[in-house]
Amino acid sequence: MNIFKEMILSVYSYKSYKEFLNNKKGKVFGFSLMLMLIYFLVTIGIPFAGFHGTKGIAGKMDEMIPEFELTDGRLWIERDFLYEDVDSYFAVSADPEEVFLSAREIKGFLNNYRNVLLMDSEKIIIKSNNETNEAYYSDLDFEFTKSDLLRWVPYIYVVIAICMLLAFLCMTAFFFLGVIFVALMGMIAASCMNYRLTFGQLYLLGIYSRTLPLIIKAAVSFLPIHIPFFFIFNFGLSLFIIIMAIQKMKEQSLQKPLEFTSDDASNRAFPSGGDAENKNDFSWMK
Repeated sequence: MNIFKEMILSVYSYKSYKEFLNNKKGKVFGFSLMLMLIYFLVTIGIPFAGFHGTKGIAGKMDEMIPEFELTDGRLWIERDFLYEDVDSYFAVSADPEEVFLSAREIKGFLNNYRNVLLMDSEKIIIKSNNETNEAYYSDLDFEFTKSDLLRWVPYIYVVIAICMLLAFLCMTAFFFLGVIFVALMGMIAASCMNYRLTFGQLYLLGIYSRTLPLIIKAAVSFLPIHIPFFFIFNFGLSLFIIIMAIQKMKEQSLQKPLEFTSDDASNRAFPSGGDAENKNDFSWMK
């Protein structure tokens, strides 16, 4: 059975989980990596591709960033630049006579955002990770233009690729850690249901049980709202799938017909446990 068929069966076919127990470790690991790769591409790859568009990062930057020049401790910019969302606020003033207040004077404003970038003709204010820095261009001895910025685009691609690889590895690591929790909860469920499974078997079942929750989680990530305590539903669904899989295993065990060997037949014919060679010995009747 190929990995993609197993993904489909792991969503709705609880009886297939008994067959999954026969899979080798390499195949299960491959299933995990493929599942996480699909989840990664849907939740991070698609949004990044939408932002990237057909113009690429260089095209986006060229379109969004106006012409600017930082020389002799002064900043000239073609037009005002403003970007704002829930967590971020970026503003660049094109008026050489208009300058922002100091970072200390606008501390209340800065506390409203996680990331802030303010630039006027003489200074720059940056806030990131609750740390605020302020610097005057005249103290930096630094010259920079839009063309210089665009020349860094190839390096930006390398940085993005490294960051995405690290994000995938971290996401996969958290996946395997989450399966440990699912397997531990599965041990409790199996004990209550009087069905014996090792931790390794439950861990394997936990991996397959994560398919449907990850599909739902990927879909929820596109919603404009945050669902509180979604992680409870997420892992609860995996536990429910394991419980249903164990129930199917119990049913299959009860429905399995009894098999008798030739030795069993001999034992029924000769209650003393004698075999065919002693079939004429009737001493057991005395």
